Amino acid sequence: MGNKYKYGLVLSGGGTRGFAHLGAIKALEEEGIKPEIISGVSAGSIVGALYADGQGAETALKALISKNLLGLLKLIIPRTGLLKMTGFERTLKKTLKAKRFEDLEIPLLTHAVNINTVEYTQFDKGDLIQAIKASSSIPIVFPPVEIDGYQYLDGGIVNNFPVEPLVDKCDTIIGINVNPVGKEDKINNLKTIAIRSFHLSMRNHAESRKDKCHIYIEPEELEKFGILDLESAKEVFQIGYKKAKEVLKKR
Repeated sequence: MGNKYKYGLVLSGGGTRGFAHLGAIKALEEEGIKPEIISGVSAGSIVGALYADGQGAETALKALISKNLLGLLKLIIPRTGLLKMTGFERTLKKTLKAKRFEDLEIPLLTHAVNINTVEYTQFDKGDLIQAIKASSSIPIVFPPVEIDGYQYLDGGIVNNFPVEPLVDKCDTIIGINVNPVGKEDKINNLKTIAIRSFHLSMRNHAESRKDKCHIYIEPEELEKFGILDLESAKEVFQIGYKKAKEVLKKR
């Protein structure tokens, strides 16, 4: 008996580098590859939700740019996070047709860390937008998200490349990692230190798990982009597209 799904897609975290996920998905679409289940974390949960919601790669890119996904983030007094997610939730509500996981066209698995119980938690049912917010709350940069009385942060803290839920369920697992770590010359503020520390904690997640993928895509050029760099969205999208085309051509 074969696996339940033909194609499964794993989407890593990486902030606005996640626009490269959309570029790679465009390349998959052109090859006639349509994932039937998605496991994503942080930025991967956002892109995964858009795709599972039935939106094509370029449509999703235009929607996120036009609605200014990060433009309404506000600096707050550092109590639980440096930036408030003002506008982020509003953007998701305007962009996504689905409000619950059950409303999506294809199954989506998102991941966050319960900082009360110190457990890596998978969300695959119920309120979609709260789960995406929880999965995307980078420590220190964003405050924790409360769900059912528990506080959650970005799942990338524990596993920034959640391939395990798809193992033995898919004939072909496609993994996209948008979080290569390069050299950073200017480290001169708390936000940069927080983001850099987060990157370092995640750097080996994909490396140790990429062998579980049948197709693995990692655009090295993304090293030069920050994870809150919305202005480079189109360039990042093209980098993801180009790298995916190269990988798919060789398979």
